[in-house]
Amino acid sequence: MLSPLIYAILSDMKNGKKKLPPSFKPLLWSLRWSEIDVEKDKADIILNAINEGTLAEWRWLINAYGKKTINQVLKKRLAGEFHPESLNLATVIFSLPKLPYARRSSYPKSRRLVSQTR
Repeated sequence: MLSPLIYAILSDMKNGKKKLPPSFKPLLWSLRWSEIDVEKDKADIILNAINEGTLAEWRWLINAYGKKTINQVLKKRLAGEFHPESLNLATVIFSLPKLPYARRSSYPKSRRLVSQTR
């Protein structure tokens, strides 16, 4: 017996279209489910599935987008956007380089402290 996620993947592949399985709905809570476009919203879909998804969602990503596309999307993100354990696994599976962290403010800390005391 096929799981519902695998069945959804196979039926969508048969129809030649990409459609998100229902298991993605809780992962994409910040987007309107009825308005999600698998191509236009792929960066959000990939990031949320990598951080919060199960291996079944990861498999869907690979089948839908391919490892090369996922690698290109993830390389544009900051390391701080990922859960550490998710980033470690994604680095191995998708051959990611070391991702940058957000830069700190270049405004000197001593100047901030002086302006706060006035």
